[in-house]
Amino acid sequence: MRLSDYRAAIFDLDGTLVLSEPAWEEAKRRVLARLGIQIPQAVYDAFVGRGLRGFLSEVLGPDLADTRRTELANQIGAEADILLPQLRKPVPGAAESIRRLVDAGLDIAVCSSSPHRHIVAALDQLGIAGFVRVLVSGADLPRGKPDPLPYLETLQRLRLAPDAAFAVEDALPGVISAHGAGLTVIGIGPETLKAEMSGFCSFQVPDYNAFDRLFSAG
Repeated sequence: MRLSDYRAAIFDLDGTLVLSEPAWEEAKRRVLARLGIQIPQAVYDAFVGRGLRGFLSEVLGPDLADTRRTELANQIGAEADILLPQLRKPVPGAAESIRRLVDAGLDIAVCSSSPHRHIVAALDQLGIAGFVRVLVSGADLPRGKPDPLPYLETLQRLRLAPDAAFAVEDALPGVISAHGAGLTVIGIGPETLKAEMSGFCSFQVPDYNAFDRLFSAG
């Protein structure tokens, strides 16, 4: 894989650049507890890397009113505002790899299911906010991952065709989203090494050390 073949790299955030899922899961638990609702762990696991709209529809039913869904999503986001600064941690090597890509001349974009303010806070924590040219939140779009729309929107803002960029993702919904948008997909992290990912990922690597080794000179 040659960096010279690409003009941009598009990164997911949660699980790809920062480890934040424990904070989001706890935020969901707190809001559901206030409603007297308990759900199996498998439901939380199924919505890793996906937006809150789908999660709330799954838990509370597809007939949930849009106003109520927005209200509950805002409550979960408010809990996450408290928990993320305490629990969010950088993924080892992520910031350094992004700096190497910038040095190689690539534009950097972030395409995440998280609300815009949480993306900005995470990038500030990583010290890479100044390197990110385009930032897209699936929470601002009518459809989130695994729909291709978030990545299509990111490509539009970059003014690039799909073959001019690659995506870096850690979870199946994001991998499906990026693949559906026509991007070369690099799966990073233990989850992406599973066989179910192989049909959507061009490359599967366990960490950023292996990610850096993907790229040959040129």
